[in-house]
Amino acid sequence: MKRVAIIGAGWAGCAAALTLARANANASARGEKPTSITVFEAAKTPGGRARRVDKGERSFDNGQHLLLGAYTRSLEMIRSLHGARLHEVIDQRPLALVAAPGNPERISVQAKRLPAPLHLLHAMLTARGLTISDKLSINLWCARTLYGSLDSTAHAKQTVAELIKTQPARAKTWLWEPLCVAALNTPAERASASVFVEVLRRSFLGTAEASDLVIPRVDLSALLPQPALEAVVRLGGEVRLGEPVNKISPGSDGSGKTRIVLRERDEVFDDVIVAVGPQHIDRLLDDCPRWIGAKATLSSFSYEPISTLHYEFLAGLDPESSPMLMLDGEPGQWLFSHRLSNGQVRASVVISAHYREGNADELLADGLAQLKRSFPVTKPLWQQLITEKRATYACTPAQTAKLRAIPKSIGGVHFAGDWCVPELPATLEAAVISGENAARQIIESSHG
Repeated sequence: MKRVAIIGAGWAGCAAALTLARANANASARGEKPTSITVFEAAKTPGGRARRVDKGERSFDNGQHLLLGAYTRSLEMIRSLHGARLHEVIDQRPLALVAAPGNPERISVQAKRLPAPLHLLHAMLTARGLTISDKLSINLWCARTLYGSLDSTAHAKQTVAELIKTQPARAKTWLWEPLCVAALNTPAERASASVFVEVLRRSFLGTAEASDLVIPRVDLSALLPQPALEAVVRLGGEVRLGEPVNKISPGSDGSGKTRIVLRERDEVFDDVIVAVGPQHIDRLLDDCPRWIGAKATLSSFSYEPISTLHYEFLAGLDPESSPMLMLDGEPGQWLFSHRLSNGQVRASVVISAHYREGNADELLADGLAQLKRSFPVTKPLWQQLITEKRATYACTPAQTAKLRAIPKSIGGVHFAGDWCVPELPATLEAAVISGENAARQIIESSHG
């Protein structure tokens, strides 16, 4: 029986495992020999950098993640796992880019349920806080940039700041720069213009639903990783949470198989999907000559942080009408809020692409002061700072070019992770796509 190992149970690894397990079920139904699937994950909770954190009596996400309606592959997998309960796990609503009250420069861009592209044209024409000149400039820029050359290299060396330099100041400050840091987790002055344009094209040139905001109603582990692994087990796969892999090396018998080193033993597999963060790959792969190039490139990468300030309040926020709002960047750029089962409100202030050394209490106090400038909130019942110093790779033109050059499969080792889809930023969608792609490559090779 062919053996496949998936190392890492983040979104990429879980997508790969589920794709293989479902293919196994179809193969068994046709009377074909199934493949043995084993998932290894060092942590006890699946999800990787998009997972649930349990601390005391509370559970919260290690970072706030937003999906777009254009992220079809991840949404299709979520839909397949939750079925009729989909509305219980995600809140999908038309695009709404609204600044929190209290900001004198605030704007509001809200789409209606109209056929594409009328929904976006209506949103821009009715936007508040923008002059007629601003709106005309934005629409002309979109027409020229998004409907222009579809050559993926057209903006390969440009930054987003260079791309939007002719836009009005208000459009840059309250539209393009917030969208850039939200989508790419990289400041506009360093972010890849080609990746930003690709995100805008997928969101704005597709169906009306493509620009929707999709906000999870459940924790990130429950949204996809946990039910995916439960399905893998039901379909005959094995999941080993809390079991780290120490090293990956070529098999010693010349068969082309791959050996993985565990705490107490070694195991040999026909194919291995490496679905860990790129910063861990240099340590995980041994110094086999075939892997040296990929290891060297990935070990040279730079990363961007995300800090999330979580608060709980009795009142003062209205998450039902405004679950996501733009902030002024002092210190957070975005606010996500939702109502807990006990009636309290959980507010999460997101600080993207910026890490501030110092006392956590000071940063939490600054975040609370920012909320008080816009909302009548009082002292929080609970607060927590979570920082991922390497939340995403820096989505710069140079690093995007490097990613395109790295082979995503070397012998029996296949890479999966958000970095494996360089035309997109480091998103949940890129992670799911990469996991499915790695799994399908193994499936296709099995069929000759």
